[in-house]
Formats: sequence, C-alpha cells, structure tokens
Amino acid sequence: MTLARAILVAGLLVATSAFTAARTRPAPPPAALSTLPQTLGGLHGVNAPPLDAAIERELGADTYVTRTYEGGALPVGLYIAYYAQQRPNVSIHSPLNCLPGTGWEPLEVSTVGVGDGSPARVRRMLVRKALDRAVVLYWYAIHGRTVADEIASRFWLLRDSVVNGRSDAALVRVTVPVDASVDAADAQARSFARALLPHVTF
Repeated sequence: MTLARAILVAGLLVATSAFTAARTRPAPPPAALSTLPQTLGGLHGVNAPPLDAAIERELGADTYVTRTYEGGALPVGLYIAYYAQQRPNVSIHSPLNCLPGTGWEPLEVSTVGVGDGSPARVRRMLVRKALDRAVVLYWYAIHGRTVADEIASRFWLLRDSVVNGRSDAALVRVTVPVDASVDAADAQARSFARALLPHVTF
C-alpha cells in the first residue's frame, strides 16, 4: 500500500468512525456465526478454540468464528468477524495491517474474481512467514455487498450510515497453506470462497 493510499484509508477510517458514532444505531448481530454450515465445498469444518481474551478485546468484534475446514487436498482456515457498529477505536481490522503485525510478510497483493462465473471480487494475498507460505482471500461483507477494497468499504459504510443508519459489517478471511504449489492453494481458496459467499451476505 502506498503512503498516499494509507493516509487516505486512515482518513476515511477516522471520518467514518466519528460520523457513524453520531448517526447510526447499533444493528442487531446476525444469526450466530456458529450456525454457518459445518460442511462447505465438500469440506468439513472444526471450530477452533476461542481467541485469547486480550486479542478479543483488541479486535472488538461483536461476534466471530474461527474454523478449519478439512477433507480436501489442503486445509482451509476461516475467520469471520462481525461488527454491529463501527465506532471510535472499534472497527474492522484490515488483514493488510494485521497479518504483517503477526509476522506474515505480503509477497503479492491483488484483487481477483473467485471464478466459475461468480461476479464477486475479493482481495488476494500471498504471504510468507519464515519458511511457510499461504494464500489469503478476504473481503468485507457490507449489507449484501462483497467489497474487496478498504477504501470502497469505507465509502459504503459512510454512505449506508447516512442513508439508513447502518454501519454494521463483517470481515471474511480464507487462508490456505501453500504445500508444493501456489496454484493449488489458490484454487482451493477460490473454490471454498465460492461455496461460502452465499452464507455471508450480512
């Protein structure tokens, strides 16, 4: 992310948080994320243990789910965090910032389609930590929209807070480790994302 883009994103974050704090009413959380299908795209999900209490406080999500889906050539990690209202010091954390903070170095960052005729576009990252690599797909679920871009997500949140008093949104992140082939991890991640998308239209 360029310096100018980072400054713009930060400015939009501050403006959105301040504006929505004054204008919006909290939206009720959606149906418990734990009710997401345990089987998606032919893979079966197993819930991960709860996050550490300190991490939960830092994230500030109203509800979240972390799972590993197995049964394919590669496991798929799923993380969804839902925020009922964006407000000062409590908002969605972009993986562009969070992953480097946990030691994962972005090697590639782009916006891609999920394939098979789906119009949805998501952010794709190839990341590395020591000898490990992974393909990460993520997007923002905002009132029926699939939004890949941080700036666009702030625009829609600001627009919807004005039009209908809503600033609720969710971050959806899919992670697949790279074994022998980046292409194989990429294909697994996109296939899973296509199966997941109909279930995360908040």
